[in-house]
Amino acid sequence: MPKPPRPEVPYFEKQDLIKRQKIAEAKRKTLAKEERERLRNLHWRKCGNCGMEFEEISFKGETIHKCFGCGSVLLLPGTLENLCGEEKRIMETLLDLFKF
Repeated sequence: MPKPPRPEVPYFEKQDLIKRQKIAEAKRKTLAKEERERLRNLHWRKCGNCGMEFEEISFKGETIHKCFGCGSVLLLPGTLENLCGEEKRIMETLLDLFKF
């Protein structure tokens, strides 16, 4: 007569499966982090339009990044707000920015 299955076997199988899933998820996150770091290093300070390097310049007391290859400007978070000040001067300041 065959032995009846032990009730704890499915429990431990499920626990083993959960453990394997956690290991796989941690590995996926690590690989994604490494890939993000690789891409960041590859594109660091590069223009999205032409691929040339951005140069840091001072504009109205703020540091901005300008591409002298195509004229693109990169503003870090908060820079636009600092440059514009009052809301009514936004267009005027933006036009000044691209005249530089």
